[in-house]
Amino acid sequence: MSYIEEKKNLKRSRIIDAASKLFLDKSFASTAVDDVVRLAGVAKGTFYLYFKDKYDLLDQIVSFQSAEVLKNGIALLAEKEKTAEMTLIERSNFLTDYVVDYLFEHKDLAALLNKKLSSCFRNLSSGEGGDFTPLIDTLAEDLVEKGLSEASAKMKIYLVIDLIGSVCCDSVLGKGPYSLEQIRPELKKAVAGILGGDCSD
Repeated sequence: MSYIEEKKNLKRSRIIDAASKLFLDKSFASTAVDDVVRLAGVAKGTFYLYFKDKYDLLDQIVSFQSAEVLKNGIALLAEKEKTAEMTLIERSNFLTDYVVDYLFEHKDLAALLNKKLSSCFRNLSSGEGGDFTPLIDTLAEDLVEKGLSEASAKMKIYLVIDLIGSVCCDSVLGKGPYSLEQIRPELKKAVAGILGGDCSD
């Protein structure tokens, strides 16, 4: 990576870090672009080199944070599979538990995502997700092997990510009718139902 590219990535990271802090401390609605650039220590013009507006910035933050959570879960799953072969449902249960536990331990992230875990899916599956794009392919592998088309496999993954994100964020933030521990078993059954249903197009 060239020196210029490093400087660009550093500025973008500073904007993302500043915005994440402000969105959590002040709320998204109460944060202006001026607040973000002031805290990040960059010019306003620099902001618009990387982001269309603050809504685009939020989308990119959510996409990045969501993909990081999924990437870390898949890395842990890969380690576990080195010692024990797992079925598709066992893998889905492992990842569901990982995301549930992670969001419970990182309530600030749950507040930032606020049911938008699935918004990362658009970037991840469209090829705009950079290093995270292969995540969808990894998750879809088992479903394709069971006979689904790639498009149907990705649709199921979208449903799973959206379900887990919505339910977890509601429960973590106390907005849902059930606690995480109450809903976890049913959530895992629902995920297994989506992934383990009839795999024919």
